[in-house]
Amino acid sequence: MAEVAGAGTVIVGAGPAGLLLAHLLLQAQPKPHLLPVRVFEARNDPRTPLPQYKERQYCVGLSARGQDGIKRVPGLWEEVEKRGMPSSQFVLHSGKRAIALKRNPGKPSLLINQRALAATLVTELVNRYPKDHLEVHFDTPCERVDFKTRTASFNGKSVDSVPYNLLVGADGARSAVRNEFITQRGFDYQQTNMPYTFKVLYVPRPAELSEEAVHAFRVTKEDAIEENGKQSSWFKLPFSGTAEKTSLRFSCFPTPGNGMSVLIEWSPGTTPVELLSIKSAEELKAYMEKYMPPLKVPLEAAEAFINQRPTSSMKVFCSRFHDAGGKAVLIGDAAHAMSNALGQGCNSSLQDVVTLSQSLCEEDDLTKALERYTKKQTQEDHAASYLSEFSFPQAKWVLPFFYLGNIAQPALGKVLPPSILAPPIQSLCSETLTPYSEIVRIHKRWLSFVEITNKMAASKGPSS
Repeated sequence: MAEVAGAGTVIVGAGPAGLLLAHLLLQAQPKPHLLPVRVFEARNDPRTPLPQYKERQYCVGLSARGQDGIKRVPGLWEEVEKRGMPSSQFVLHSGKRAIALKRNPGKPSLLINQRALAATLVTELVNRYPKDHLEVHFDTPCERVDFKTRTASFNGKSVDSVPYNLLVGADGARSAVRNEFITQRGFDYQQTNMPYTFKVLYVPRPAELSEEAVHAFRVTKEDAIEENGKQSSWFKLPFSGTAEKTSLRFSCFPTPGNGMSVLIEWSPGTTPVELLSIKSAEELKAYMEKYMPPLKVPLEAAEAFINQRPTSSMKVFCSRFHDAGGKAVLIGDAAHAMSNALGQGCNSSLQDVVTLSQSLCEEDDLTKALERYTKKQTQEDHAASYLSEFSFPQAKWVLPFFYLGNIAQPALGKVLPPSILAPPIQSLCSETLTPYSEIVRIHKRWLSFVEITNKMAASKGPSS
């Protein structure tokens, strides 16, 4: 099928990956058949202000890979940086001690609300490019895609069906664009529901929690109360206690304005039934402040938490990321949704964008450009997914060795060469641009060991 004049590029999804791709394509002055660039998003405009506690304060951490992608657009990183908080530590709270599992002040990640990141990217996009080169549509969900006619159909306020010369599916783990891929011969697709569910709470940042760190807690209800019935001020190590107890696992991410986004996560065997059954904001506030110190929960935040629907994670595997006949490509979670354990979901997505934009700019033939992108990114993103799943042990007997190794590594790393003691997986992923596939090679023995023990633990149930 011949290219259609004026059909250009259609990007479905105005998350960070879709918006950064629009930036890089337009910055490179793309070939005429890729113009205009039209972006469609099912959700509302992220630039629209929302009440503080009504907005789901979900943070992403932009580490070396995400920063590399954004910095390829002159001046863009400076604008993004204004909306986030630099973080150079990952702190595990144990008893009255705080154990830093990652500390590198020279290479901080940027913690930023996902909606704020999208708002910054779209603001800069519309300010930089004329309307004849760029269109951005919100409240416009994609209904279906047809590779034979190369059209995308939308159910929105301003458009219905549009032709394209290049279609980019950047519409997340439940991608509408990917649905058309699934109908194509030779496309292998697997979807797995991750055993984790979460809700997000937004609270003022407690003074005792540093604004330069992500703080991780895992506590059973019994651990939070001392024998005399008084409230304990801190918690035990995450490998203490048993899964049969009422369990709370949460991570705290500092936000601008002395706020904190709290991600409360659970698995099927550790569902905080009491917490989730509370229907009164006053009761929830009292419960959290009793069992989740040092948090102080405003009533508005408690009410928003009660009304918030739990979110489940999903892992997505695609055997290839493009369809040659349909002139379509998948990026980000649409291609490779993964566990958030390493914080590489957004970062790997932005590296997809870098590779795709380079391929489109350097290859005259569109099919060859898409094949080049798929060849590189399937290897890298499948490796990233593997790292995210098996870097952290789930078997309780392995956890002490994991934490002790992370605590000792900074000191040992100063005297032992990398050939003997490789940098931790977390550091290689977040502080360098070392290919994910190379990180898998470097840590192959540990990853294989964790994969075996995790599967053994899963087969024995949550108490193992």
